[in-house]
Amino acid sequence: MAGQIPRPANVEVTNTGTVYHVQEDGTKVIAGSRRPDGTYRKPVRVRAGYTPLEENLYKGPEVQQRAQARGIPGLGPVETQRPSRSGCIPGMAPEKEPKAKAKAPSTPKAEGEKPKAKAAPKADAKAKAAPAEPAKPENRLRNLRKKLAEINSLEERAASDLSEEQKQKISRKDELQKEVEDLEKEIAELHI
Repeated sequence: MAGQIPRPANVEVTNTGTVYHVQEDGTKVIAGSRRPDGTYRKPVRVRAGYTPLEENLYKGPEVQQRAQARGIPGLGPVETQRPSRSGCIPGMAPEKEPKAKAKAPSTPKAEGEKPKAKAAPKADAKAKAAPAEPAKPENRLRNLRKKLAEINSLEERAASDLSEEQKQKISRKDELQKEVEDLEKEIAELHI
């Protein structure tokens, strides 16, 4: 065994290099040593079954799974089948036909009502992420009132301090006020 230093039978070395001297009664002792400032460090008696903190390694679930996936050392590579990313739930029977994306039902428009302006890209992203569910008139009304309050606060500021986006918000004020009035009428009709 070239390169290994022979150790006495009563010495144990841990993974981190801590040297334990095993005594005749089975207890372990870390030998005393000299500190850099010249003082003497007393020998430390180690309780049976004690594992020092530096040797306690936390192995989370991911590390444990990787260790299990490696299999038995020396056995050879184990081929694992990766789950397909087809959107099915593991353990659930696959569907016969994939569901087509359902369009949100369009609401009938009143005569003379203008189509709504196209929503901003941020609103489109939120609409795609959220399930298609018709908004309640009360919620829509509350949101519109918040937008109008924001527009009113923007109008109080100097026009030179406003960005292009803020100026566009202000230009939509009349449109939002009309929509608020329509929703208030609709809510009044629902509660009658």
